[in-house]
Amino acid sequence: MPLIIHPLGKESVDSEISSLAVNTEGSFVTWSTYNGFLSILTIENNEKSEFQLNSYGKKLSFISEDLFVVGQEEGNLICFSTTFQKIWQISCPGGCELMESTRKGDLIALIDGTNTLRLINTKGELLSQFSEYELTGLTINENGSAISCWDDEGNLFVLDRKCNLIFKRGINSNVGERIITAKYTQNGILLVSKESLDIPDDGEQNELEFWNPLGQKIGKVGFNSKCVSLNVKNSLIWAGLFSGEVFLIEEFNKKLIWKSEYSITSLMPINNGILVASWFYLFKISKENNDPLWQYEHSGIIDFLKMSQDEKIVALAGNDRNDYTNPSELVLLNPNATPIWEEESDDEFQEENVIEEESPDIYNNSDDDLKELLGDDFNQYQSTNDLGKNTSMDDLMAAFNEDISSEPKTKEIEEESLIEHLLSSDEKRNQPPICNAGNDQVLQSGEDGSCTVILDGSSSHDPDGYIRTWNWTSEDGRTLSSGPKLKLRLPKGNHRFTLTVADDDGAMSSDSVSIIIK
Repeated sequence: MPLIIHPLGKESVDSEISSLAVNTEGSFVTWSTYNGFLSILTIENNEKSEFQLNSYGKKLSFISEDLFVVGQEEGNLICFSTTFQKIWQISCPGGCELMESTRKGDLIALIDGTNTLRLINTKGELLSQFSEYELTGLTINENGSAISCWDDEGNLFVLDRKCNLIFKRGINSNVGERIITAKYTQNGILLVSKESLDIPDDGEQNELEFWNPLGQKIGKVGFNSKCVSLNVKNSLIWAGLFSGEVFLIEEFNKKLIWKSEYSITSLMPINNGILVASWFYLFKISKENNDPLWQYEHSGIIDFLKMSQDEKIVALAGNDRNDYTNPSELVLLNPNATPIWEEESDDEFQEENVIEEESPDIYNNSDDDLKELLGDDFNQYQSTNDLGKNTSMDDLMAAFNEDISSEPKTKEIEEESLIEHLLSSDEKRNQPPICNAGNDQVLQSGEDGSCTVILDGSSSHDPDGYIRTWNWTSEDGRTLSSGPKLKLRLPKGNHRFTLTVADDDGAMSSDSVSIIIK
């Protein structure tokens, strides 16, 4: 039986949660849903308020204790107070794709729908912008003095607040590379998780690189799987792999701390350990004994994990990738709560003590019970008994049993046939998921010779379960997205993309879609 903790609270939602944020003090939690509602919860009195957006909130971030910004799928970047007073807004063409902010560095960095990096201060003033390459990722340092962004070919650019290039990390492979994620340490070292699309001559296919502020690579650590999650605290670096391993890295040396059966989606350092989100579960792992201190099972796959700076409030959200179930709720936890043993009520039962009570009534030879059993036939029985035919209750019950046993065994045969049918149905092979990448599209390009395209595979489904993973790939095999929908900006020409889905039993299927940009 695992150790678990109970939630502080849950908030039901009418639509899937699209983004989530917690302020530094842990006094406010805000989240947005795909139906366009923006909600905020005051932790102290459990009071919730809502606001309807023109689109839906794709990215959320607190920039002070009572101010937060929301980047929408379509529309401007808006700064709200915790009472939904609109403080400022700034144009965000094509909506907000990615966003990072630092309160200490007075900086908001976002990539909009036109693939432009925009740097904005917390007063809503545009500082600078960078619009080269097809940018797919973004991270900033704590002081807001260095901004790193990367494209879909493995090039990474480090910029200052005026978008001047500090240094560029080029591709080290003939076939190509992919930047999975990146993170700054507190002393300014840039961690870059990269995956080579071929077997490199030097180094390993999956590596974590260390870059100093001067643009020099000062070290690297290799993995047997791609590093999909990074986080840091003081001098400790935590790395979570696609294959489920969690490593602690100190001075370019890695140490395996724990392994999950599923991919690691989020890491959050806490006290002397780490919070690990993997599939439907959140674990608290000690770095000393490498064992889970507790676990919490969410109703959905955990997509969002946020924690207050004092490490007293954790908010998590996600969905189960099933179109036929209700959206998974928002959950609040106290990560420092005392864990308890999980009650396995389904497997345990408490046997009641049977108390045998002796009563003289059970030896009573009265005919009350027999009269109740025979009803109107009791008088006939009584007259027969008076004629000397000594018929007892045992004789009657024996006759009843004889009648039952003499009946044909048709019912028993029918029951056996039904059991065999159910067993044979249960042994049927798992049906593969039905993958639908959407219809082929022919679109007109804009003045710049490109066009924004949305690939939608959300109509894919599994007839006997649910879809667990999604994977969009380009013609050259590069992974573009791990979600059902994908927005791209494509140049003129013919393009083909493939969606591969896997269900809860591991069965997979694929479908392709062609996009023509004229």
